[in-house]
Amino acid sequence: MEAHDRVIQKSMELFTQYGIRQVTMDQIAEELGMSKRTIYELFKDKDTLVAECIETMFTLYNEEIRNIIAGASNVIEALYLLGQHGQKKRASVNRLYFEDLRKYYPGLHESIMKRTRPGKGSFSCSIITKGIEEGIFQADLNIEIVDSFLYMMMESFHKKGIYPENTTEKEVLRNIIIPYYLGISTEKGKKIIEQYIPLTLN
Repeated sequence: MEAHDRVIQKSMELFTQYGIRQVTMDQIAEELGMSKRTIYELFKDKDTLVAECIETMFTLYNEEIRNIIAGASNVIEALYLLGQHGQKKRASVNRLYFEDLRKYYPGLHESIMKRTRPGKGSFSCSIITKGIEEGIFQADLNIEIVDSFLYMMMESFHKKGIYPENTTEKEVLRNIIIPYYLGISTEKGKKIIEQYIPLTLN
């Protein structure tokens, strides 16, 4: 692996483990057994390094999502697998990482948010469309409205103060997300969802 890629990989690990602000260029150099001068030859400054790390993480995450959707037998399985994937991701990343990104790198944060918002070409839009084609979601759905609402539901997982204190993700799934999917599903879709409910809430 080239030095540039090694720095990116190690920096991503450290940023997600400790938060962006907590990690110094000295720490990255020490972890890699590399001189700080070498890192600065590869990256102008820490902001440049952070920007490349964010872009790399975004690209890798999108690739993971595409692979999950492509490998699922239907959209309900895809949603279940995506939920499991997202849960593991959130558990593995220090909350400081997200807070630092929003507070200290607002331009980067806004750029990523714009690219994940609902609309044609979004993953959620493709899932809804695929679900309709599979006869799992109702054919008369307004895809743009459903897409926007699903986006807001997923965003609620990352925001403080949305739900009562100590509300768990499983409680949100049980009380909001699963009932919503049942509501937009056909009878065929409901039967498939019922199969995944025990797996989702265990």
